[in-house]
Amino acid sequence: MIGQPVVVKAFKNAFKYNTLHHAYILAGIFGSGKTSLARIVAATENCEKGIGIPCGKCPNCIDIFNGTHREVRELDAGKDGGVDNIRELHKELYQCPMECRTKYIILEEAHGLTPDANKAALKMIEEPPKFVKFIFTTTEPQALSPAIHSRCIKWKFNKVNWTEMVSLLQKICKGEKISYEEESLPIMAKYAKGSVRNSIQNLQTVLNYNGKETITVIATREALGVIDEKLYFDLIEGIINCDAIKCYKSIENMLRDGKEAGVVVDGLYEHLNNILMVKACKEDLSSFNFNDLEIKRYSYQS
Repeated sequence: MIGQPVVVKAFKNAFKYNTLHHAYILAGIFGSGKTSLARIVAATENCEKGIGIPCGKCPNCIDIFNGTHREVRELDAGKDGGVDNIRELHKELYQCPMECRTKYIILEEAHGLTPDANKAALKMIEEPPKFVKFIFTTTEPQALSPAIHSRCIKWKFNKVNWTEMVSLLQKICKGEKISYEEESLPIMAKYAKGSVRNSIQNLQTVLNYNGKETITVIATREALGVIDEKLYFDLIEGIINCDAIKCYKSIENMLRDGKEAGVVVDGLYEHLNNILMVKACKEDLSSFNFNDLEIKRYSYQS
C-alpha cells in the first residue's frame, strides 16, 4: 500500500487499540488503492492465522484478496446500485459468518447508488449486527447522502507522488526481469496523474508496444503519446527571446501525430510549475526529485 501513510496509520491504530469503526468511506481518485486497502482491512481481521498482518496464504486471505470471498462481499454500485440490490444485501447481514470472524460489505463506486438505494444503505449501516462492517469506496463522496456520511468515518486518498510510483515500477521490472532506461519509468509515473493503477497500466502499455526489448525513453513516449519535454523548453525559450517562428514550430511539433490540445496545455502547466518551484525553492530542492540537469535547465528559464 503506497502513497497513503495517514490512512494506513489510522487503520493500524484502529486495530492496535481495538477501535475499528463499523462503517468507513474511502474517497479518492480511481486507482489510488481504495479497494486494495478495503481488502487488506478485511483480511487483517479475518486471516486464519489471527488478527494482525494478513498472511496472504490462508484460504480466507486468498479469497479476500481475489475479491471472491463469500463473507467479504464486494458489490459494484455502478452496476448493481439499485434499491433492490441493497435490500437483498441487507437480508444477508443477519446470517452469522461461518468462515470469517467479521463479515465485510465493500461497496465499490458507492456514488452509483440511486437515491432510494442511498436510503436503503442508510438503514443497512444504522444498526448492523456486531459481526458486520461496511466500507464504501468512491471517487465522488458528495454523491452519498449526508446521513450516510454522518454514520461513517471518512478517509481521503491523496494522489500518489510519482516518485513512489517509480519505486513500485522498479520493483515490478526487477521481479519480471524487464530491462529499462532509467528515465523511462518517471515518464510512466508522471503520466499516471497520481493513480497507481494508471502507472502499472502505462508499464503494460509500453511492454505491449516494445515487446521484449529494453524499454527506452523514446519507446515510452511513443507508446503513451507523451510530448518530449524538450519542446516545452524550446517554446519557453522562444517566448523569452520573442522568437515567433521557434514558438510556432514547437507548438506544431507538440500537436503532430494527432495529440490533443488539452495534453499540450497540461504539459505546459507542469513545465511552468517546475520553473516556479525551482525559482522559489532554489535553496532546497531535495524534496522535488529534480536531477542536476533539470535544475540547471529550469533555473535558466526562471
